[in-house]
Amino acid sequence: MLLFRLWFYFYFWNMARETGHNPYKTGSVDLPPDMNKPGKGISVRKLCIFLAVISFAVYANTLQNGYVMDDITVTTGNTIVTQGFSGIPDLLFTTRLKGFQQGADAESYRPVPMITHAIEYQLFGDNAAVGHFFNIILFIGCVIALFVFLDKLFAHKRTGTAFTASLLFALHPIHTEVVANIKSRDELLCFLFAFISLNQFVNYANAGKTRQLIAGAICLALSLLSKETAISFIAIAPLVFFFYINANRKHSIVISVTTLLVALCYLGARGAVLGFDRENAITFIANPISGAPDIATRLATAFMVLGMYLKLLFVPYPLVSDYCYNTIPLVGFGNAWALLSAALYVALAGIGLYRLFKKPNDPWAFSILYFLVTIALFSNIPFLVYSQMAERFLFFASAGFCLAVALAVEQWMIKLPLTASFTKNKPALTTLSIVCLVFFVLTALRNTDWKDNYSLFKTDLEKVPDNARMHYYLANTIAYSTPGSTTGSTPTGKDADCIILLDKAVKIYPDFSEAHALMGIIYGRMQMPDSAIHHYSMAIAANPKNSIALYNLGIALYAKKSYPEAISFIKKSLSLNPDFVMGNLNLARCYSDSKQYDSAIVYYKRTLDLEPGLMLAKQGLNFVYKKKSEADTTGTH
Repeated sequence: MLLFRLWFYFYFWNMARETGHNPYKTGSVDLPPDMNKPGKGISVRKLCIFLAVISFAVYANTLQNGYVMDDITVTTGNTIVTQGFSGIPDLLFTTRLKGFQQGADAESYRPVPMITHAIEYQLFGDNAAVGHFFNIILFIGCVIALFVFLDKLFAHKRTGTAFTASLLFALHPIHTEVVANIKSRDELLCFLFAFISLNQFVNYANAGKTRQLIAGAICLALSLLSKETAISFIAIAPLVFFFYINANRKHSIVISVTTLLVALCYLGARGAVLGFDRENAITFIANPISGAPDIATRLATAFMVLGMYLKLLFVPYPLVSDYCYNTIPLVGFGNAWALLSAALYVALAGIGLYRLFKKPNDPWAFSILYFLVTIALFSNIPFLVYSQMAERFLFFASAGFCLAVALAVEQWMIKLPLTASFTKNKPALTTLSIVCLVFFVLTALRNTDWKDNYSLFKTDLEKVPDNARMHYYLANTIAYSTPGSTTGSTPTGKDADCIILLDKAVKIYPDFSEAHALMGIIYGRMQMPDSAIHHYSMAIAANPKNSIALYNLGIALYAKKSYPEAISFIKKSLSLNPDFVMGNLNLARCYSDSKQYDSAIVYYKRTLDLEPGLMLAKQGLNFVYKKKSEADTTGTH
């Protein structure tokens, strides 16, 4: 009710500001001249405060959540992040997951969010609640930055529309993955700095102060260093400053050129860290489009996914944390939904461009073209992305959708002639308030799914039963749950439950290397070494660079005293992950037990270089020196 009343009074007052008349009066009375200035009535500042309160309220229950999904890869599981302040120099010049032992299939360069995680760890230690709190604060900043930009974009003449769009953006359930997942701070920082940059560029376009241009360039650089999504602003900036805010053509040119130069500098820095010729591995299970048999299937499936994005914007249910194989099967253009989606996107592009050139400051054109430009990066059409589909990919694009809905409210729901009574539109405003309430409830409920891994994966598996990786995620969570934790599985049945889930995963996708590797671990734990070795071998056959499977197969062979084979596989594992302490330690043990003492000494010393205080390595090294001395004395070595 409070939401409805504030929205109602604000929209009325904005109408009064725009028309110079007061609809509350029986007759039309001109307002004083200063009432038409931005910030009068319900001020922009008060609206920002309201948006902040709503944004915090809808995500407040994430504060009780722990680390979920891939949070540990950028927090407690990242050895560079856990160095705190001293790790910051490394974070500036290394890949995002360099400090995470298991690495990643697709790497990236995103130092800004990694630095925030390091600072948090230094100041607060291992504290998930702090991570969630700062995610909420950053999201609040995103909502306010969006509102301020939209208000400026339309020269303060559609403040009500800007507010409505920002309110919908704050409440839309599609954003739960970004805010509730600490790892997705890269999305939040990218969006926040991108829109602060646009606001600074707007100020420069109007006032021409060099410091505003510099501030905008710095913020854009920080946005790009948070996530690559901001590269789309190479197209967004000219759209804004040549068609909407173009009082000074020279300033518009300077802004567009500055945006391009910042992007080129970022690409240079990114290339220097990742390598200019590096290609990220896109696995079939993460993005089945990579295995499409032909270009027609690839495009049709991509359009099918784009259609699903539109559906989730209108009806954000069900929401799923992972859309990998086989949630969305490959389809051809014989699929009606793929054809419909392709037709919708082509029509949107046509309408957006037509309206843009027919009326250069048309708000509908901006909402459509902004949506298309930002979603294109994740469409799998110009290039493949790491995941076939992800809700976080809609974070930027959803702002365009929310603006379109706000424009529709203004044009088709309110329908207010200047002399009409505003109260006649109460049903329309009530409808909007109901939508906001539904969004609030759906978002708050979805936040509870992100409480922990078991809750998230158990809930989502019921929605996508054909998702191979979801079965693996749930099995992995159960397999490594601590005694007494709430996993929904009895201690005696835990390993059996995992095998059932993993067996389903490999039936869906037989070449699922990670699932086979986990099956090997569990069979080993169940004292079934032959089954363990079989699944480790299957994992390696599917992915020869699976360092975990290589290492564990080596350990299984070591247990069977097959030393040459064990040494071979452990060394292959270390070639992929040379700083793995236990890998170096157990390789030393293999050499020691096979009486290859010189090699054992090398790897014991390497282990101690990595972890100087490791007692097992010290004891092993002393033992080897003693055995080597005895062998040298007797002349047998």
